[in-house]
Amino acid sequence: MRISTTRWRPPVLAAVLAAAMLTAVDTPAGAEQAIGFPTFTGQPPPAEPVAYGNRMMRAMYDAEAGGTDFWMDRLLARRGNDPAGSWLMTRGRTVYMRQHDNAVIGFGGRVAYYNEFFGSFSNQNAYTVTIGGGGFTENVADRLQTPSYWSGSYTNSDLRAGVKKFVTHDNVAVTVMALTNTGAASRTLALTVDSPFTRTATGAELTGLQEVRNSRGERLTTIFPRLSAQGLSPSGGKLAGEVTVPSGQTVTVKVQLGFVADEIPASRTEYDQYRGLSPANAFATHVRTYNRWWADNIPYVDVPEPAIKKHVYYRWWLMRFNFLDADIPGNDFQFPTSIEGVLGYNNAIALTVPMFIDDLKYLRDPMYSYGPWVSTGESSGGGRFVDNPGDPENWSNSYTQYIAEAAWRSYEVHGGQAPIVANLARYAEGDVKGQLDFYDHDGNGLIEYDWGALTGNDADAVSFHWRDGNLDRAEAAYQYSGALAAAAAYEQLGNAAKAAELRGIADRVRTAILDVLWNPDDRLFEHRHVATDTHVPWKEINNYYPFSVGAVPDEEPYTDALRLFADPAEYPIFPFYTANQADKAEAAEQGNPGSNNFSQINSTVQFRLFSSVLHNYTTPHLTATDYKKLLYWNSWAAFIGGDTAWPDSNEYWYDWNPATRTIGGRSFIHHTILGSSNWTVIEDVLGLRPRTDAKVELAPIDIGWDHAMVDNLRYRDRDLTVVWDDPADGVAHYPGVPEGYSVFLDGARAFTVDRLTKAVWDPATGQVDTTGNVLYSTGIEGVHAPADVVLTGERVVDLFQKAGADLTSAAPDLAVGGPASASYTASGSSPAAAVDGTTVSAPIWSSRGSPHAEDTVEVDLGTPRQVDDMKLYFYRDRTTTGLAEPATYRVQYHNGTAWVDVPGQARTPAIPRANYNHVRFPALTAQRLRVLMTHQSGHRTGLKELQVFRTGVVPPPVGNAAPYALATVDSSFRQAGQARLTGVVKDDALPRGALTSAWSKVSGPGSVVFADPNTPSTLATFTEPGDYQLRLTASDGERSSVSTVDVTATAIPAVANVATAATVTASYTSPWELAAAVNDGVDPPSSNDGVNRRWGTWPEQGEHWVQLEWPNPVRVNASDLYFFDDGGGVRLPASWKLQYWDGTSFVDIPGTYDVAANRYVHDDFPGVTTTRLRAVLRGETASVGVLEWQVHNEPSTVEVPRLETRQGIPPTMPATVTRVYADGTHVDSPVIWAPVSIAQVSRPGRITVPGYTTDIPRTVLATVEVRRGGQGG
Repeated sequence: MRISTTRWRPPVLAAVLAAAMLTAVDTPAGAEQAIGFPTFTGQPPPAEPVAYGNRMMRAMYDAEAGGTDFWMDRLLARRGNDPAGSWLMTRGRTVYMRQHDNAVIGFGGRVAYYNEFFGSFSNQNAYTVTIGGGGFTENVADRLQTPSYWSGSYTNSDLRAGVKKFVTHDNVAVTVMALTNTGAASRTLALTVDSPFTRTATGAELTGLQEVRNSRGERLTTIFPRLSAQGLSPSGGKLAGEVTVPSGQTVTVKVQLGFVADEIPASRTEYDQYRGLSPANAFATHVRTYNRWWADNIPYVDVPEPAIKKHVYYRWWLMRFNFLDADIPGNDFQFPTSIEGVLGYNNAIALTVPMFIDDLKYLRDPMYSYGPWVSTGESSGGGRFVDNPGDPENWSNSYTQYIAEAAWRSYEVHGGQAPIVANLARYAEGDVKGQLDFYDHDGNGLIEYDWGALTGNDADAVSFHWRDGNLDRAEAAYQYSGALAAAAAYEQLGNAAKAAELRGIADRVRTAILDVLWNPDDRLFEHRHVATDTHVPWKEINNYYPFSVGAVPDEEPYTDALRLFADPAEYPIFPFYTANQADKAEAAEQGNPGSNNFSQINSTVQFRLFSSVLHNYTTPHLTATDYKKLLYWNSWAAFIGGDTAWPDSNEYWYDWNPATRTIGGRSFIHHTILGSSNWTVIEDVLGLRPRTDAKVELAPIDIGWDHAMVDNLRYRDRDLTVVWDDPADGVAHYPGVPEGYSVFLDGARAFTVDRLTKAVWDPATGQVDTTGNVLYSTGIEGVHAPADVVLTGERVVDLFQKAGADLTSAAPDLAVGGPASASYTASGSSPAAAVDGTTVSAPIWSSRGSPHAEDTVEVDLGTPRQVDDMKLYFYRDRTTTGLAEPATYRVQYHNGTAWVDVPGQARTPAIPRANYNHVRFPALTAQRLRVLMTHQSGHRTGLKELQVFRTGVVPPPVGNAAPYALATVDSSFRQAGQARLTGVVKDDALPRGALTSAWSKVSGPGSVVFADPNTPSTLATFTEPGDYQLRLTASDGERSSVSTVDVTATAIPAVANVATAATVTASYTSPWELAAAVNDGVDPPSSNDGVNRRWGTWPEQGEHWVQLEWPNPVRVNASDLYFFDDGGGVRLPASWKLQYWDGTSFVDIPGTYDVAANRYVHDDFPGVTTTRLRAVLRGETASVGVLEWQVHNEPSTVEVPRLETRQGIPPTMPATVTRVYADGTHVDSPVIWAPVSIAQVSRPGRITVPGYTTDIPRTVLATVEVRRGGQGG
């Protein structure tokens, strides 16, 4: 249960979403919160290397570009022993250290490629370097960590190792070691580099292959790591060599590990680049490239308070550090997205996505702010926004997010073509309608929610404790703002009907807020207890969300509800708690204390409220001084003890001591982005208010600063700067810039007014509408409204293309809405879903369960049309036997008589890939088109969308690409003596569409029996234990490819754990748990195992069962069960028992059935032959669960078959062999034999044929006598 953050959301939607006019903030004085302002300690930010000028970040970079010491690195440098922990700041677009061990030379700790779970291990070092015999000790005082690199030193007697390490953008982890000999004699040192990722010698490198998995074991992608080092070569699975360091000299050595992925071609290019660079050049190249990103992407922000200035830049770094750009083909992490705490929950949690967007929209590249809302929209199936399904770290109650609102604001900043707006409109509409459909049970237009209904509610909330049952919630305000965002998007597209529909929904929600949630007696908005139609007196800041989005009229008595913010006993400015503190105290008195944490999620919510109120409402209860205090305390909390040397944005904080003004505790999750606040400086302090037209609007909140600026912010397709320099203070803070309140576009001044006040500038006329005095104004040509901006950046174009929106062509999709059919359609899917105009993850066409090796989806264009382009978006569900992209596909058209292949198909990529595939071909005329898909082995195909165009673009020439072969092993399969091979074979369908595959043994001590050697996904059984290498060969009849995989086989014991071969089901499983965890072969460290997967039934209590089912009968006689007990909601069962299936019903197995924690509970019983075994657990006052279950077969002997055949005639092998048990029972066991070739029986004699039984795995050897005669005899 997550107990840290909250479910509430920030600012108001801009002019489109709020009917009230924005006013400059000069609010009447009211009751002040007494906390005052915090005290910061620490050094001020380093001086900028250049005097102020236009494009400040770029100017600073250029001034230092010849060296390796950059302003951003100096600003955020951390020296010595870091009180926040040993986290590594440098990271790549996908690779980073989830935990970091400073004591290790190299990259010690837990490396992650998005996540730290890989196919054959997890939680491992990237690599370690051993110098000599080891024994080096870090000199902590020398440690320096900056955003771009880590450096430090280690000593061992008269040897010193100066180390610098960094991760490049495209995922190369580099260590540079300067080895210095301070002794009197020359030293020859052995060097060893060890990485669990690379064990195969490939020339001077070590290479490997690892599947990247999420924490539920689902495959996300495959990486091909490559490890190399100067002067070292492979030896025993490591890199090894020697280096001689003369006395008094220094020798430098460089090591690099590249995490190469097919979907990121630059990952290989960059690895090769850094491998070839000298140590000094590698370091310089990286540091310069890393810091160039700041110059290219962030605006320069200057404020008079040094601590807040540093906090702004720390937040810029947090956005970069907590951003995932993996481009993993599919529906989850295909799109760049912000991540809630890569060092913590590590997923795109819907709750916080809009907060990130609010800050990310001020990065210059729109990819950073558009990516998160596109990612959410594409993965939410066209309905309510949910947490990214790519990882199970989900909190579910997504009604408390305002992604649509934030997305529209990001569009007002960057703009772009109509397809961008169309996607946004669809996503927003789906979310609003989906949230109301899911949560509004009584149809009154308000979200209903119950504390216990879904995970993810913070214990900080208080209203849920007042009375059990559903509450009509004030968070419905976000459906109001989301509906207005959708309406604004549809209006821009010219779809008046849709816009009116969404505005109608917004009006309905707003009316319900005013009619149902307003309590006229208390003069407050209060949640409503649905069952009793009673207002809930216990409140959170969530009760004020309607004010945050402008859903409340600016009139009494409504604005009187804001009075509680003048009283720190109700809503203190700091700590920024979730719950009303008076209500929290009352709840505690009644036995419901909950937790009372505070975090930057809460401050974000508070900023949103204060911003909206100060701009849109007339009230004495919130002032600009309150806003300023919130701004300062928000920054102060992020610095450990208020010391600006140590910023650490934790997930939450707790135990505030008002007497000492100290925070007693900080969450274990560090450097998490969580809420947002940089927008507050840009939008509120400096006043920029994005609009839907070409005008520039400023509406500042005057917090008393005499100067501030944001420079070179990308606004639409121009560079915008806002400067405030108070003419009254007698100081020119920005030499060369006129004093006053000014806006510049592309370095040219647009206007200046004499004070901080609202100002709206019209670039067409140069006119400024303001209450201040205009000191200068001019018109500027070519200033665009968002709708007039044309985005051409490679990344943003690619982002939307993968989301079905082409920013480079206006050609209409000829297939959308047309009649569609398929050769097979799975229940719950439809071919019409493949032409519904959207590439979201649902609905789709699915061939799950199809009996065909190939299936087709056809679209009828209604009339013969010229076509030359098709785009296909295949669905992948991450499972080992589910939906995936096809092995091959071919576009065909009906020529009036038959289906024929479209000639000249140029595919991008050439080999099928999940999600986006593009086919171009010479123009032809056709009415009916289809795609013929050959399914991958073990999978069926899913199709999200099929688009057809006439573009007039000449296709590129076509050549036959070699097939794609990938040999992998399912690491979750833990059956002794066997390996489940999960190979992938795909092709471009050239030259003739034929594709074959074959498994073979390359090396190993025994024979290998493949269940089907000609299928990429198959089972391999090994007759002898030991190390094997297996080869998968793919051929298209003209070209071939091979891939190998190393397998370590264990001996098959007489008594084995047969549970690992069973399928697991359960009576109930908590949504965040996994029934299949009980037979994954992982031994738990304790009953309260918080690391490995587990099965649990919280919050369900009473009797529950978990069941193993085998495809063939097994005879078993022993069980070992490890119970789950977390000390809270899941406890040891009061009692339990085993049952087996006798063919008609479950029968109890007699036994003593011990109950114990922190060990396996063993039970022996008389042997039973069954296909199902069930453990029935009964809880009394808690839920129950199991961590691991082992079931053991009864020992038996196998009657070895002896066969005869004639020379040249392979024998017919028996389908079963007979097992004999101690009590005389005989059981026929299915068996699979290795194929016998004609060559093996070409001569008389005796041969041995290996096989294995499929019910209880055991190798068997059949003896075949080959007699003379027969073919060729």
